[in-house]
Amino acid sequence: MSSAVQIILRAVTLVILLVALFFGYQHYVKKQRKAVVVAELSHICGESAFYRQFTAADAHKTLLRAIGLIAEAESLGMGVDEAIKGGLGIETGWFAEAPKPEDLPIRQLIVRDSLRANYDNFIKLGYTPVFDVFDPMKDGDLVPIPDGPFSGRKPVVRTLIPEQASPGIEKVIANLELAPPGTDEAPMTDLQIAAAKQLARDLTHARLIEESVAERITAYLTPPQELEKK
Repeated sequence: MSSAVQIILRAVTLVILLVALFFGYQHYVKKQRKAVVVAELSHICGESAFYRQFTAADAHKTLLRAIGLIAEAESLGMGVDEAIKGGLGIETGWFAEAPKPEDLPIRQLIVRDSLRANYDNFIKLGYTPVFDVFDPMKDGDLVPIPDGPFSGRKPVVRTLIPEQASPGIEKVIANLELAPPGTDEAPMTDLQIAAAKQLARDLTHARLIEESVAERITAYLTPPQELEKK
């Protein structure tokens, strides 16, 4: 074998090794970042964070951070449900048997459904899981919607159960919903009323509020004409 061929072979081998090292390093960095994202989500999914924020502003920022972390997880190749399950401490590996929804504690179900629905709204509003979008969300902020009918405007975070129905409920992340611009002051639709009543029932079942509170919320959300029929 001539020296020229040997040089070429060595050069090709070196290039292959460098490429392998590069992709190996990229994989390592991505794996490490996934672990950090899941750890941060885990903190948000904890009861002290998800159900007991000090102020409504804190709850809004924490919800946006959670959505941003899920967006980052998706950009790293994780599925949305996988990221949420990781935050809840549910095993998602190849050999892990995922629990059925009915086997999850009700408090975890509420967290899962809230994050999934809000991330779906995030995508429907016109956002995509890219760095320029999810990085500001680490500070609880949103960039204007980049595309779609609401382009150039910022969404709002509104409550499902109004504060007037249960003071303090505005600090509970499960009661928050990412929504189109300008809809925070709009009258509640029948679907929103039904969702709010269901949340009140779920919070009761989870022993986060008393049955009497859920009844008060339901009465507040029920139009007077419907109450008269009863």
